[in-house]
Amino acid sequence: MPQAVDSNTSELEQVTARLHDLERRVAALEGHPQPSVPGQLQTADALSKPAQEPKPSDTGREFPAIKISSGVVPIFGKAVLGIAGAYLLRAIAEAGPVPKLPVLLAAIVYAALWMVWAVRAHDTNRFASVAYGMTSVLILAPLLWESTVRFRVISASFAAIVLVAYVAFALALSWRRQLQLIPWIASVAAVVTALALIVATHNLVALAASILAVAALTEIAACLEYPLSCRAVPALAADFAVWLLVDLLTAAEGVPEGYDPASPITISILCSALIAIYGVSIGVRVFAHLQKISSFEMVQGVLAFTLATFGVLRATKGTASGVTGVLCLALSAACYWGALWHFASESYSRNRRVCAIWAPALLLAGTFLVFSAEVQVPFLCLGALAAAFFYSSTRKLSLGLHVSFYLAAAAAVSPLPAFGVSALAGAVPSAPSWVVWIIVIAALLCYLVGGRVRETRIQSRGLWVVPGGLFSFASAAIIVVLIVKLAGGPVELTPPRLSVIRTIVNCGLAFVLGFAGLRWKRVELGWLAYAAVAFGTLKLLLEDMRFGNAASLVVSLLCYGSILILLPRLTRRATAKA
Repeated sequence: MPQAVDSNTSELEQVTARLHDLERRVAALEGHPQPSVPGQLQTADALSKPAQEPKPSDTGREFPAIKISSGVVPIFGKAVLGIAGAYLLRAIAEAGPVPKLPVLLAAIVYAALWMVWAVRAHDTNRFASVAYGMTSVLILAPLLWESTVRFRVISASFAAIVLVAYVAFALALSWRRQLQLIPWIASVAAVVTALALIVATHNLVALAASILAVAALTEIAACLEYPLSCRAVPALAADFAVWLLVDLLTAAEGVPEGYDPASPITISILCSALIAIYGVSIGVRVFAHLQKISSFEMVQGVLAFTLATFGVLRATKGTASGVTGVLCLALSAACYWGALWHFASESYSRNRRVCAIWAPALLLAGTFLVFSAEVQVPFLCLGALAAAFFYSSTRKLSLGLHVSFYLAAAAAVSPLPAFGVSALAGAVPSAPSWVVWIIVIAALLCYLVGGRVRETRIQSRGLWVVPGGLFSFASAAIIVVLIVKLAGGPVELTPPRLSVIRTIVNCGLAFVLGFAGLRWKRVELGWLAYAAVAFGTLKLLLEDMRFGNAASLVVSLLCYGSILILLPRLTRRATAKA
Protein backbone atom coordinates (compact mmCIF):
# COMPACT_ATOMS: atom_id res chain seq x y z
CA MET A 1 0.00 0.00 0.00
CA PRO A 2 2.78 2.53 0.77
CA GLN A 3 4.35 1.64 -2.56
CA ALA A 4 1.10 2.60 -4.34
CA VAL A 5 1.01 5.94 -2.54
CA ASP A 6 4.63 6.61 -3.47
CA SER A 7 4.01 5.75 -7.12
CA ASN A 8 0.96 8.04 -7.24
CA THR A 9 2.93 10.87 -5.65
CA SER A 10 5.77 10.49 -8.13
CA GLU A 11 3.34 10.52 -11.07
CA LEU A 12 1.63 13.65 -9.68
CA GLU A 13 4.99 15.38 -9.40
CA GLN A 14 5.83 14.46 -12.96
CA VAL A 15 2.52 15.86 -14.24
CA THR A 16 3.03 19.05 -12.23
CA ALA A 17 6.55 19.41 -13.62
CA ARG A 18 5.26 18.95 -17.16
CA LEU A 19 2.55 21.60 -16.57
CA HIS A 20 5.11 24.09 -15.29
CA ASP A 21 7.35 23.31 -18.23
CA LEU A 22 4.49 24.00 -20.63
CA GLU A 23 3.68 27.28 -18.81
CA ARG A 24 7.31 28.31 -19.11
CA ARG A 25 7.36 27.58 -22.82
CA VAL A 26 4.11 29.50 -23.43
CA ALA A 27 5.43 32.46 -21.39
CA ALA A 28 8.65 32.45 -23.43
CA LEU A 29 6.67 32.51 -26.67
CA GLU A 30 4.51 35.41 -25.44
CA GLY A 31 7.49 37.40 -24.13
CA HIS A 32 6.50 37.21 -20.41
CA PRO A 33 8.92 36.29 -17.64
CA GLN A 34 9.22 32.62 -16.97
CA PRO A 35 7.33 31.35 -13.97
CA SER A 36 9.47 29.57 -11.47
CA VAL A 37 8.93 25.93 -10.75
CA PRO A 38 7.86 25.33 -7.18
CA GLY A 39 10.48 23.70 -5.13
CA GLN A 40 13.22 24.66 -7.64
CA LEU A 41 15.79 27.33 -6.68
CA GLN A 42 17.03 29.68 -9.39
CA THR A 43 20.66 30.55 -9.48
CA ALA A 44 21.99 34.14 -9.72
CA ASP A 45 22.97 33.63 -13.37
CA ALA A 46 19.49 32.49 -14.24
CA LEU A 47 17.95 35.50 -12.53
CA SER A 48 20.30 37.93 -14.22
CA LYS A 49 19.66 36.67 -17.76
CA PRO A 50 16.59 38.07 -19.51
CA ALA A 51 14.21 35.79 -21.20
CA GLN A 52 15.44 35.00 -24.66
CA GLU A 53 13.18 35.91 -27.53
CA PRO A 54 12.42 33.09 -29.93
CA LYS A 55 14.52 33.17 -33.05
CA PRO A 56 12.62 33.66 -36.26
CA SER A 57 12.35 30.59 -38.37
CA ASP A 58 14.74 30.46 -41.23
CA THR A 59 12.47 28.61 -43.59
CA GLY A 60 12.48 31.46 -46.16
CA ARG A 61 8.72 31.38 -46.48
CA GLU A 62 8.08 34.43 -44.20
CA PHE A 63 8.55 38.07 -45.26
CA PRO A 64 11.36 39.91 -43.42
CA ALA A 65 10.14 42.36 -40.77
CA ILE A 66 9.95 45.96 -42.05
CA LYS A 67 11.06 48.33 -39.28
CA ILE A 68 8.65 51.20 -40.00
CA SER A 69 6.54 52.88 -37.40
CA SER A 70 2.97 51.75 -37.56
CA GLY A 71 1.76 55.38 -37.96
CA VAL A 72 3.89 56.35 -40.98
CA VAL A 73 2.04 54.39 -43.63
CA PRO A 74 -1.41 55.66 -42.59
CA ILE A 75 -0.05 59.23 -42.65
CA PHE A 76 1.12 58.73 -46.20
CA GLY A 77 -2.25 57.28 -47.01
CA LYS A 78 -4.05 60.33 -45.65
CA ALA A 79 -1.76 62.61 -47.64
CA VAL A 80 -2.47 60.66 -50.81
CA LEU A 81 -6.20 60.92 -50.13
CA GLY A 82 -5.78 64.66 -49.67
CA ILE A 83 -4.10 65.00 -53.06
CA ALA A 84 -6.81 62.80 -54.52
CA GLY A 85 -9.37 65.28 -53.21
CA ALA A 86 -7.52 68.05 -55.02
CA TYR A 87 -7.64 66.08 -58.26
CA LEU A 88 -11.36 65.55 -57.72
CA LEU A 89 -11.87 69.29 -57.54
CA ARG A 90 -9.75 69.67 -60.68
CA ALA A 91 -11.87 67.11 -62.49
CA ILE A 92 -15.03 68.96 -61.44
CA ALA A 93 -13.56 72.21 -62.76
CA GLU A 94 -12.63 70.59 -66.09
CA ALA A 95 -16.03 68.90 -66.47
CA GLY A 96 -17.78 72.21 -66.92
CA PRO A 97 -21.13 72.07 -65.08
CA VAL A 98 -19.77 74.13 -62.19
CA PRO A 99 -17.96 77.44 -62.86
CA LYS A 100 -14.22 77.18 -62.37
CA LEU A 101 -13.85 80.13 -60.01
CA PRO A 102 -16.00 78.72 -57.16
CA VAL A 103 -14.18 75.40 -57.49
CA LEU A 104 -10.87 77.25 -57.34
CA LEU A 105 -11.90 79.08 -54.19
CA ALA A 106 -13.02 75.80 -52.64
CA ALA A 107 -9.66 74.26 -53.51
CA ILE A 108 -7.81 77.17 -51.86
CA VAL A 109 -9.88 76.66 -48.71
CA TYR A 110 -9.19 72.93 -48.97
CA ALA A 111 -5.41 73.58 -49.04
CA ALA A 112 -5.75 75.92 -46.07
CA LEU A 113 -7.57 73.23 -44.10
CA TRP A 114 -4.67 70.86 -44.64
CA MET A 115 -2.35 73.53 -43.26
CA VAL A 116 -4.60 73.80 -40.19
CA TRP A 117 -4.42 70.04 -39.78
CA ALA A 118 -0.62 70.19 -40.10
CA VAL A 119 -0.37 72.72 -37.27
CA ARG A 120 -2.75 70.79 -35.01
CA ALA A 121 -0.83 67.54 -35.56
CA HIS A 122 2.50 69.09 -34.65
CA ASP A 123 2.28 68.43 -30.90
CA THR A 124 1.42 64.76 -31.28
CA ASN A 125 3.29 63.73 -34.42
CA ARG A 126 5.97 65.86 -36.08
CA PHE A 127 6.12 63.63 -39.13
CA ALA A 128 2.40 63.96 -39.67
CA SER A 129 2.69 67.74 -39.34
CA VAL A 130 5.33 67.93 -42.07
CA ALA A 131 3.44 65.49 -44.29
CA TYR A 132 0.18 67.43 -44.03
CA GLY A 133 1.98 70.73 -44.60
CA MET A 134 3.57 69.34 -47.76
CA THR A 135 0.16 68.06 -48.82
CA SER A 136 -1.23 71.58 -48.45
CA VAL A 137 1.59 72.94 -50.60
CA LEU A 138 1.17 70.23 -53.24
CA ILE A 139 -2.49 71.16 -53.47
CA LEU A 140 -2.08 74.95 -53.62
CA ALA A 141 0.98 75.47 -55.83
CA PRO A 142 -0.16 73.41 -58.87
CA LEU A 143 -3.66 74.81 -58.41
CA LEU A 144 -2.49 78.41 -58.72
CA TRP A 145 -0.21 77.50 -61.62
CA GLU A 146 -2.92 75.85 -63.68
CA SER A 147 -5.56 78.44 -62.78
CA THR A 148 -3.25 81.27 -63.87
CA VAL A 149 -1.30 79.80 -66.79
CA ARG A 150 -3.50 77.04 -68.25
CA PHE A 151 -7.13 77.81 -67.43
CA ARG A 152 -6.60 81.60 -67.03
CA VAL A 153 -9.34 81.71 -64.41
CA ILE A 154 -7.41 84.16 -62.24
CA SER A 155 -4.82 86.82 -62.97
CA ALA A 156 -1.22 86.80 -61.82
CA SER A 157 -2.07 89.61 -59.41
CA PHE A 158 -4.76 87.50 -57.73
CA ALA A 159 -2.36 84.55 -57.51
CA ALA A 160 0.18 86.87 -55.85
CA ILE A 161 -2.41 87.94 -53.28
CA VAL A 162 -3.27 84.30 -52.53
CA LEU A 163 0.41 83.44 -51.98
CA VAL A 164 0.89 86.31 -49.55
CA ALA A 165 -2.32 85.40 -47.69
CA TYR A 166 -1.19 81.77 -47.53
CA VAL A 167 2.10 82.70 -45.85
CA ALA A 168 0.31 85.07 -43.47
CA PHE A 169 -2.17 82.30 -42.61
CA ALA A 170 0.66 79.82 -41.93
CA LEU A 171 2.46 82.31 -39.70
CA ALA A 172 -0.72 83.08 -37.78
CA LEU A 173 -1.37 79.38 -37.19
CA SER A 174 2.23 78.77 -36.08
CA TRP A 175 2.56 81.85 -33.88
CA ARG A 176 1.35 80.48 -30.55
CA ARG A 177 3.51 77.35 -30.73
CA GLN A 178 6.49 79.19 -32.32
CA LEU A 179 6.76 76.53 -35.02
CA GLN A 180 9.60 76.51 -37.51
CA LEU A 181 8.82 73.83 -40.10
CA ILE A 182 5.40 75.13 -41.11
CA PRO A 183 6.66 78.68 -41.93
CA TRP A 184 9.55 77.09 -43.83
CA ILE A 185 7.16 75.03 -45.95
CA ALA A 186 4.80 77.93 -46.61
CA SER A 187 7.47 80.54 -47.42
CA VAL A 188 9.50 78.29 -49.71
CA ALA A 189 6.36 77.23 -51.57
CA ALA A 190 5.20 80.82 -51.93
CA VAL A 191 8.46 82.24 -53.31
CA VAL A 192 9.09 79.28 -55.62
CA THR A 193 5.54 79.50 -57.00
CA ALA A 194 5.87 83.26 -57.47
CA LEU A 195 9.18 82.91 -59.31
CA ALA A 196 7.72 80.18 -61.52
CA LEU A 197 4.74 82.41 -62.32
CA ILE A 198 7.11 85.26 -63.21
CA VAL A 199 8.73 83.03 -65.82
CA ALA A 200 5.37 81.82 -67.15
CA THR A 201 3.31 85.05 -67.08
CA HIS A 202 6.03 87.76 -67.37
CA ASN A 203 4.10 89.76 -64.76
CA LEU A 204 7.07 91.13 -62.88
CA VAL A 205 5.50 93.93 -60.87
CA ALA A 206 2.71 92.04 -59.10
CA LEU A 207 4.71 88.89 -58.39
CA ALA A 208 7.80 90.79 -57.27
CA ALA A 209 5.55 92.74 -54.93
CA SER A 210 4.21 89.47 -53.53
CA ILE A 211 7.73 88.20 -52.83
CA LEU A 212 8.54 91.48 -51.10
CA ALA A 213 5.35 91.11 -49.06
CA VAL A 214 6.37 87.61 -47.98
CA ALA A 215 9.78 88.97 -46.96
CA ALA A 216 8.04 91.75 -45.01
CA LEU A 217 5.85 89.22 -43.19
CA THR A 218 8.83 87.16 -42.06
CA GLU A 219 10.71 90.27 -40.91
CA ILE A 220 7.68 91.58 -39.02
CA ALA A 221 7.41 88.24 -37.26
CA ALA A 222 11.12 88.38 -36.39
CA CYS A 223 10.75 91.90 -35.00
CA LEU A 224 7.85 90.67 -32.84
CA GLU A 225 10.12 88.12 -31.14
CA TYR A 226 9.17 85.16 -33.36
CA PRO A 227 12.55 83.45 -33.87
CA LEU A 228 12.04 82.36 -37.45
CA SER A 229 14.81 80.40 -39.13
CA CYS A 230 13.41 80.81 -42.66
CA ARG A 231 14.19 84.53 -43.12
CA ALA A 232 16.96 83.89 -45.64
CA VAL A 233 14.67 82.24 -48.22
CA PRO A 234 12.31 85.22 -48.77
CA ALA A 235 15.29 87.58 -48.54
CA LEU A 236 17.20 85.91 -51.38
CA ALA A 237 14.02 85.66 -53.44
CA ALA A 238 13.29 89.36 -52.86
CA ASP A 239 16.83 90.30 -53.91
CA PHE A 240 16.52 88.25 -57.07
CA ALA A 241 13.06 89.63 -57.89
CA VAL A 242 14.20 93.24 -57.52
CA TRP A 243 17.31 92.61 -59.58
CA LEU A 244 15.23 90.95 -62.31
CA LEU A 245 12.74 93.81 -62.22
CA VAL A 246 15.45 96.44 -62.61
CA ASP A 247 17.42 94.51 -65.20
CA LEU A 248 14.48 93.80 -67.52
CA LEU A 249 12.26 96.85 -67.13
CA THR A 250 14.99 99.51 -67.12
CA ALA A 251 17.24 98.08 -69.84
CA ALA A 252 18.75 100.58 -72.25
CA GLU A 253 17.45 98.62 -75.26
CA GLY A 254 13.91 98.66 -73.91
CA VAL A 255 11.55 96.26 -72.20
CA PRO A 256 11.83 92.70 -73.61
CA GLU A 257 8.93 91.36 -75.66
CA GLY A 258 6.13 89.88 -73.59
CA TYR A 259 6.82 91.91 -70.45
CA ASP A 260 4.55 94.73 -69.39
CA PRO A 261 6.45 98.01 -68.87
CA ALA A 262 6.30 99.78 -65.52
CA SER A 263 6.69 103.44 -64.66
CA PRO A 264 9.88 104.67 -62.98
CA ILE A 265 7.85 105.52 -59.87
CA THR A 266 6.56 101.94 -59.58
CA ILE A 267 10.03 100.48 -59.97
CA SER A 268 11.44 102.97 -57.47
CA ILE A 269 8.75 102.10 -54.94
CA LEU A 270 9.47 98.38 -55.20
CA CYS A 271 13.22 98.97 -54.91
CA SER A 272 12.70 101.27 -51.94
CA ALA A 273 10.48 98.65 -50.33
CA LEU A 274 13.42 96.24 -50.30
CA ILE A 275 15.68 98.55 -48.30
CA ALA A 276 12.76 99.68 -46.14
CA ILE A 277 11.93 96.10 -45.12
CA TYR A 278 15.42 95.16 -44.03
CA GLY A 279 16.45 98.61 -42.85
CA VAL A 280 13.49 98.78 -40.46
CA SER A 281 14.03 95.16 -39.41
CA ILE A 282 17.70 95.79 -38.55
CA GLY A 283 16.76 99.04 -36.82
CA VAL A 284 14.14 97.38 -34.64
CA ARG A 285 16.03 94.20 -33.81
CA VAL A 286 19.54 95.64 -33.45
CA PHE A 287 19.06 99.26 -32.35
CA ALA A 288 15.76 99.04 -30.46
CA HIS A 289 15.85 95.51 -29.04
CA LEU A 290 19.67 95.53 -28.68
CA GLN A 291 20.00 92.10 -30.23
CA LYS A 292 23.30 90.96 -31.67
CA ILE A 293 23.35 91.53 -35.39
CA SER A 294 23.48 88.24 -37.28
CA SER A 295 25.56 87.33 -40.31
CA PHE A 296 22.35 87.12 -42.33
CA GLU A 297 21.41 90.69 -41.40
CA MET A 298 24.87 92.00 -42.24
CA VAL A 299 24.92 90.41 -45.69
CA GLN A 300 21.28 91.11 -46.49
CA GLY A 301 21.56 94.72 -45.32
CA VAL A 302 24.40 95.36 -47.77
CA LEU A 303 22.66 93.51 -50.63
CA ALA A 304 19.34 95.26 -50.07
CA PHE A 305 20.94 98.71 -49.90
CA THR A 306 23.07 98.13 -53.00
CA LEU A 307 20.21 96.72 -55.11
CA ALA A 308 17.73 99.35 -53.97
CA THR A 309 20.10 102.26 -54.61
CA PHE A 310 21.11 100.94 -58.01
CA GLY A 311 17.50 100.27 -58.98
CA VAL A 312 16.21 103.69 -57.95
CA LEU A 313 19.03 105.55 -59.69
CA ARG A 314 18.67 103.50 -62.87
CA ALA A 315 14.89 103.75 -62.97
CA THR A 316 14.91 107.53 -62.44
CA LYS A 317 18.04 108.09 -64.57
CA GLY A 318 19.78 109.77 -61.65
CA THR A 319 17.08 112.30 -60.79
CA ALA A 320 16.56 110.69 -57.38
CA SER A 321 20.23 110.90 -56.45
CA GLY A 322 19.66 113.78 -54.06
CA VAL A 323 17.00 111.97 -52.03
CA THR A 324 19.04 108.77 -52.03
CA GLY A 325 22.13 110.65 -50.91
CA VAL A 326 20.30 112.34 -48.03
CA LEU A 327 19.07 108.91 -46.92
CA CYS A 328 22.65 107.62 -47.01
CA LEU A 329 23.86 110.52 -44.87
CA ALA A 330 21.05 109.95 -42.38
CA LEU A 331 21.89 106.25 -42.13
CA SER A 332 25.57 107.13 -41.72
CA ALA A 333 24.71 109.44 -38.82
CA ALA A 334 22.66 106.64 -37.22
CA CYS A 335 25.57 104.21 -37.59
CA TYR A 336 27.98 106.71 -36.04
CA TRP A 337 25.57 107.20 -33.15
CA GLY A 338 25.46 103.45 -32.67
CA ALA A 339 29.24 103.02 -32.89
CA LEU A 340 30.13 105.89 -30.55
CA TRP A 341 27.34 105.85 -27.96
CA HIS A 342 24.52 103.32 -28.34
CA PHE A 343 26.78 100.24 -28.56
CA ALA A 344 29.55 101.56 -26.33
CA SER A 345 29.33 98.56 -23.98
CA GLU A 346 31.66 95.64 -24.64
CA SER A 347 28.68 93.29 -24.80
CA TYR A 348 27.69 94.96 -28.08
CA SER A 349 31.15 94.87 -29.66
CA ARG A 350 29.93 93.14 -32.81
CA ASN A 351 27.18 95.69 -33.40
CA ARG A 352 29.68 98.49 -32.80
CA ARG A 353 32.14 97.10 -35.33
CA VAL A 354 29.45 96.66 -37.97
CA CYS A 355 28.23 100.24 -37.46
CA ALA A 356 31.82 101.48 -37.66
CA ILE A 357 32.19 99.78 -41.07
CA TRP A 358 28.85 100.90 -42.48
CA ALA A 359 29.12 104.51 -41.32
CA PRO A 360 32.02 105.69 -43.57
CA ALA A 361 30.72 103.73 -46.56
CA LEU A 362 27.29 105.38 -46.26
CA LEU A 363 28.82 108.81 -45.73
CA LEU A 364 30.99 108.41 -48.82
CA ALA A 365 28.01 107.26 -50.91
CA GLY A 366 25.89 110.14 -49.65
CA THR A 367 28.66 112.64 -50.40
CA PHE A 368 28.96 111.54 -54.01
CA LEU A 369 25.17 111.49 -54.51
CA VAL A 370 24.32 114.82 -52.85
CA PHE A 371 27.24 117.19 -53.40
CA SER A 372 28.94 118.45 -56.53
CA ALA A 373 32.60 117.81 -57.27
CA GLU A 374 33.65 121.19 -55.79
CA VAL A 375 31.95 120.45 -52.46
CA GLN A 376 32.91 116.78 -52.13
CA VAL A 377 36.54 117.46 -51.19
CA PRO A 378 35.83 120.02 -48.41
CA PHE A 379 33.04 117.85 -47.00
CA LEU A 380 35.25 114.74 -46.87
CA CYS A 381 38.06 116.75 -45.31
CA LEU A 382 35.66 117.95 -42.61
CA GLY A 383 34.66 114.33 -42.03
CA ALA A 384 38.34 113.39 -41.65
CA LEU A 385 38.91 116.21 -39.15
CA ALA A 386 35.84 115.17 -37.13
CA ALA A 387 37.02 111.55 -37.08
CA ALA A 388 40.50 112.65 -35.93
CA PHE A 389 38.99 114.76 -33.14
CA PHE A 390 36.80 111.90 -31.87
CA TYR A 391 39.72 109.50 -32.14
CA SER A 392 41.87 111.73 -29.92
CA SER A 393 39.17 111.64 -27.23
CA THR A 394 37.90 108.04 -27.54
CA ARG A 395 40.97 106.24 -28.99
CA LYS A 396 38.76 103.94 -31.04
CA LEU A 397 40.78 102.27 -33.77
CA SER A 398 37.93 102.47 -36.30
CA LEU A 399 37.85 106.28 -36.11
CA GLY A 400 41.55 106.43 -36.91
CA LEU A 401 40.90 104.30 -39.97
CA HIS A 402 38.08 106.63 -40.99
CA VAL A 403 40.53 109.56 -41.07
CA SER A 404 42.67 107.82 -43.67
CA PHE A 405 39.59 106.63 -45.57
CA TYR A 406 38.11 110.12 -45.92
CA LEU A 407 41.41 111.79 -46.81
CA ALA A 408 42.19 109.13 -49.43
CA ALA A 409 38.71 109.54 -50.93
CA ALA A 410 39.08 113.34 -50.98
CA ALA A 411 42.47 113.06 -52.66
CA ALA A 412 41.15 110.59 -55.23
CA VAL A 413 38.41 112.97 -56.46
CA SER A 414 40.63 116.06 -56.33
CA PRO A 415 43.30 117.32 -58.75
CA LEU A 416 46.03 116.50 -56.19
CA PRO A 417 47.21 113.21 -57.78
CA ALA A 418 47.58 114.78 -61.23
CA PHE A 419 49.23 117.88 -59.76
CA GLY A 420 51.73 115.86 -57.72
CA VAL A 421 52.68 113.48 -60.53
CA SER A 422 53.20 116.38 -62.94
CA ALA A 423 55.32 118.32 -60.45
CA LEU A 424 57.53 115.39 -59.45
CA ALA A 425 57.77 113.43 -62.69
CA GLY A 426 56.27 115.35 -65.64
CA ALA A 427 55.72 118.81 -66.97
CA VAL A 428 55.71 121.16 -63.99
CA PRO A 429 52.22 122.68 -63.58
CA SER A 430 51.29 126.14 -62.44
CA ALA A 431 50.31 127.04 -58.88
CA PRO A 432 48.10 124.50 -57.07
CA SER A 433 44.37 125.09 -56.92
CA TRP A 434 42.47 125.86 -53.72
CA VAL A 435 41.24 122.26 -53.58
CA VAL A 436 44.82 121.02 -53.29
CA TRP A 437 45.49 123.49 -50.49
CA ILE A 438 42.40 122.23 -48.62
CA ILE A 439 43.69 118.65 -48.72
CA VAL A 440 47.17 119.72 -47.61
CA ILE A 441 45.82 121.69 -44.66
CA ALA A 442 43.31 118.97 -43.71
CA ALA A 443 46.01 116.26 -43.82
CA LEU A 444 48.29 118.34 -41.59
CA LEU A 445 45.55 119.09 -39.07
CA CYS A 446 44.42 115.46 -38.97
CA TYR A 447 47.99 114.37 -38.31
CA LEU A 448 48.51 116.95 -35.57
CA VAL A 449 45.17 116.17 -33.86
CA GLY A 450 45.10 112.40 -34.14
CA GLY A 451 48.81 111.67 -34.23
CA ARG A 452 49.41 113.18 -30.80
CA VAL A 453 47.76 110.15 -29.17
CA ARG A 454 50.37 107.87 -27.67
CA GLU A 455 49.86 104.35 -28.95
CA THR A 456 50.81 101.27 -26.97
CA ARG A 457 51.69 99.36 -30.14
CA ILE A 458 53.96 100.53 -32.91
CA GLN A 459 51.62 99.02 -35.51
CA SER A 460 48.90 101.48 -34.47
CA ARG A 461 51.06 104.33 -35.75
CA GLY A 462 50.19 103.11 -39.21
CA LEU A 463 46.88 104.95 -38.84
CA TRP A 464 48.72 108.20 -39.61
CA VAL A 465 50.69 107.07 -42.64
CA VAL A 466 48.03 108.34 -45.05
CA PRO A 467 47.65 111.84 -43.52
CA GLY A 468 51.41 112.21 -43.19
CA GLY A 469 52.03 110.80 -46.66
CA LEU A 470 49.49 113.09 -48.33
CA PHE A 471 50.96 116.14 -46.62
CA SER A 472 54.52 115.12 -47.52
CA PHE A 473 53.67 114.27 -51.12
CA ALA A 474 51.74 117.49 -51.66
CA SER A 475 54.38 119.58 -49.91
CA ALA A 476 57.16 118.19 -52.11
CA ALA A 477 55.13 118.90 -55.24
CA ILE A 478 54.37 122.46 -54.11
CA ILE A 479 58.07 123.10 -53.29
CA VAL A 480 59.13 121.91 -56.74
CA VAL A 481 56.54 124.20 -58.36
CA LEU A 482 57.70 127.17 -56.28
CA ILE A 483 61.39 126.56 -57.08
CA VAL A 484 60.64 126.24 -60.78
CA LYS A 485 58.52 129.38 -60.69
CA LEU A 486 61.23 131.38 -58.85
CA ALA A 487 64.06 130.09 -61.03
CA GLY A 488 62.17 130.29 -64.27
CA GLY A 489 63.35 133.83 -65.03
CA PRO A 490 67.11 134.03 -64.44
CA VAL A 491 67.95 130.34 -65.05
CA GLU A 492 66.87 128.19 -67.94
CA LEU A 493 65.39 124.98 -66.55
CA THR A 494 66.68 122.26 -68.81
CA PRO A 495 65.67 118.61 -68.14
CA PRO A 496 68.97 117.83 -66.34
CA ARG A 497 68.56 120.82 -64.00
CA LEU A 498 64.91 119.98 -63.38
CA SER A 499 65.83 116.40 -62.48
CA VAL A 500 68.44 117.71 -60.00
CA ILE A 501 65.86 120.00 -58.38
CA ARG A 502 63.47 117.12 -57.93
CA THR A 503 66.20 114.86 -56.53
CA ILE A 504 67.28 117.48 -54.00
CA VAL A 505 63.67 118.09 -52.92
CA ASN A 506 63.00 114.37 -52.59
CA CYS A 507 66.18 113.72 -50.57
CA GLY A 508 65.48 116.75 -48.42
CA LEU A 509 61.96 115.43 -47.77
CA ALA A 510 63.35 112.02 -46.73
CA PHE A 511 65.84 113.68 -44.35
CA VAL A 512 63.19 115.95 -42.79
CA LEU A 513 60.84 113.03 -42.27
CA GLY A 514 63.57 110.94 -40.66
CA PHE A 515 64.69 113.78 -38.40
CA ALA A 516 61.08 114.60 -37.41
CA GLY A 517 60.47 110.97 -36.55
CA LEU A 518 63.55 111.02 -34.31
CA ARG A 519 62.68 114.36 -32.73
CA TRP A 520 59.00 113.63 -31.95
CA LYS A 521 59.26 109.83 -31.67
CA ARG A 522 57.00 109.15 -34.63
CA VAL A 523 57.85 105.82 -36.20
CA GLU A 524 55.47 106.37 -39.13
CA LEU A 525 57.57 109.33 -40.30
CA GLY A 526 60.51 106.98 -40.69
CA TRP A 527 58.37 104.68 -42.79
CA LEU A 528 57.43 107.64 -45.00
CA ALA A 529 61.09 108.61 -45.27
CA TYR A 530 61.92 105.20 -46.71
CA ALA A 531 58.97 105.54 -49.09
CA ALA A 532 60.55 108.79 -50.33
CA VAL A 533 63.85 106.95 -50.81
CA ALA A 534 62.08 104.25 -52.84
CA PHE A 535 60.50 106.94 -55.00
CA GLY A 536 63.94 108.51 -55.42
CA THR A 537 65.33 105.20 -56.64
CA LEU A 538 62.71 104.97 -59.37
CA LYS A 539 63.33 108.61 -60.25
CA LEU A 540 67.06 108.05 -60.68
CA LEU A 541 66.44 105.13 -63.00
CA LEU A 542 63.61 106.63 -65.06
CA GLU A 543 64.50 110.34 -65.16
CA ASP A 544 68.07 111.16 -64.08
CA MET A 545 69.69 108.36 -66.05
CA ARG A 546 67.57 109.22 -69.08
CA PHE A 547 67.61 113.03 -69.18
CA GLY A 548 70.58 113.94 -66.97
CA ASN A 549 74.15 114.79 -67.94
CA ALA A 550 77.39 114.10 -66.12
CA ALA A 551 77.13 117.15 -63.81
CA SER A 552 73.48 116.54 -62.90
CA LEU A 553 74.14 112.88 -62.23
CA VAL A 554 76.99 113.75 -59.89
CA VAL A 555 74.76 116.03 -57.84
CA SER A 556 71.83 113.57 -57.85
CA LEU A 557 73.95 110.59 -56.87
CA LEU A 558 75.72 112.62 -54.18
CA CYS A 559 72.40 113.61 -52.61
CA TYR A 560 70.98 110.14 -52.93
CA GLY A 561 74.03 108.44 -51.44
CA SER A 562 74.10 110.86 -48.51
CA ILE A 563 70.50 110.21 -47.61
CA LEU A 564 71.10 106.45 -47.80
CA ILE A 565 73.82 106.84 -45.18
CA LEU A 566 72.00 109.23 -42.85
CA LEU A 567 68.47 107.84 -42.92
CA PRO A 568 69.14 104.39 -41.36
CA ARG A 569 70.88 106.06 -38.41
CA LEU A 570 67.98 108.42 -37.83
CA THR A 571 65.30 105.72 -38.06
CA ARG A 572 67.19 103.33 -35.75
CA ARG A 573 67.45 105.99 -33.07
CA ALA A 574 63.79 106.93 -33.56
CA THR A 575 62.70 103.31 -33.17
CA ALA A 576 64.83 102.90 -30.05
CA LYS A 577 63.28 105.99 -28.45
CA ALA A 578 59.76 104.95 -29.37
